[in-house]
Amino acid sequence: MKKAWFILVSSCVIFLGLKYVLPKEYVYDYFLKNTGNQFEELLSNQIQDTINQQRIADSLALVEQKRLKELAEKEQQKFDSIEKIIKYKNVNRNGLQLFFEKLYDLENNKKKQIRIAFFGDSMEDADMIIMQFRHFLQQRFGGKGVGFVPITSVTANGRYSIKHRFTNTWEEVSFMNKGFGRFAFGLNGKTFFVGNDSIEKEASVTYKKGSAYKNLPLINPTLFYGKSIIDSTYIGVSATYTKDSILNKIYLKPVKTLNVYRFPNYPKKLTITIKDKQTIPFYGVSFASKKGIIVDNLAIRGNSGLPLSKLNITLMQQFNKYFNYDLVILAYGTNVFSFKRKKYEWYKRSMLRNIRHIQKCFPNSNILVSSMGDRSMKIDGVMQTPEHLPDFINLQYEIAKDSKSGFYNLYKEMGGKNSMVEWVENNLANKDYTHFNPEGAEEAGYMMYQWLMKHYNETISKKKEKIND
Repeated sequence: MKKAWFILVSSCVIFLGLKYVLPKEYVYDYFLKNTGNQFEELLSNQIQDTINQQRIADSLALVEQKRLKELAEKEQQKFDSIEKIIKYKNVNRNGLQLFFEKLYDLENNKKKQIRIAFFGDSMEDADMIIMQFRHFLQQRFGGKGVGFVPITSVTANGRYSIKHRFTNTWEEVSFMNKGFGRFAFGLNGKTFFVGNDSIEKEASVTYKKGSAYKNLPLINPTLFYGKSIIDSTYIGVSATYTKDSILNKIYLKPVKTLNVYRFPNYPKKLTITIKDKQTIPFYGVSFASKKGIIVDNLAIRGNSGLPLSKLNITLMQQFNKYFNYDLVILAYGTNVFSFKRKKYEWYKRSMLRNIRHIQKCFPNSNILVSSMGDRSMKIDGVMQTPEHLPDFINLQYEIAKDSKSGFYNLYKEMGGKNSMVEWVENNLANKDYTHFNPEGAEEAGYMMYQWLMKHYNETISKKKEKIND
């Protein structure tokens, strides 16, 4: 290309130089005779090359323009998706209207109890997030006690809100496994028993006040257990409990779908020992004041939210007679979202069915859907938020909206895209770039409390304005 331009320019220079030295006729005749055809061909080729170059440039420009347009549209879709979630305020308040009115009554009366069931997954392991959320609510509205605690737990050793130990002779069935077994699943999806059909065994569970927060004593300890599976002539089992190092004998009568035994109040240490042949299902012990706010941690590691459909409605309604839940929080997503999967409509359909199921189990409660938080994976050598995570968060928003539930956007509250990287760098999350550490869980629990109080205050302010008008 450069050579062609050099020949063209040189020819023009020679022509102009000869023009002033030789007669005009000679110059033009000689030039046209000797170089005219070559010049004409060279000029034609050069023009064609220029046209071709322009066509290629135009074509590349169109491709680049199309690519940029597609990228812009994609980013706009993400932006619109997040904007929908950010603007989701009225549904938040409407979905929690009844709960906020009960909070207002509690704040002004202090003579009632409000109870919250918090279902979740490994993000709430060992009472993480929930412990702090509970603490700040009890600080403002009153209440003592850690709430419902199952018979055994894989995360008991890491829990600070209560010291929880048990023997390895307990057996359990869980709605996380296939099949229903011989017992209905308990409040948190698990049921515990002792022994088997032919051999009587002994099992114990011990609860002590935890090291976290002064408002979590072993207050009003109440054991929940189910109906015996053998005939009605069987009248019960013997059991013992230890209060302040004193052994006491009791007799349990498992005749109803759900039975309770209330222990003396404020023991420093409570140990329950059971002997049985796998005839009675045991569920857990509740530690709760009769006034203020109680938050039950019903989270199970690995739960996607789908097993909720296995909860027995009749048994849950019996639990609800004792607890009368005012709010049910569903915090899932960590065990559903995949870096590779992009479509989750199946999950939306399943969760909408499960929310209807939960509403039958606890008919007087509002429901709050909590999104999963940000998480990161290595993309092009850099830890960052997967491209389609905001789409999954938006799907969780749609689940809340379609079920007329409240919606809490943990992803947004953390800071949105790539916020998990910052949480890890600030020593608030583990290096799996998914789970909070204890310090981060405390921050996340406080964020959730602040968000709830923000919407509560806005709702009550509007209510007062209407009354004054």
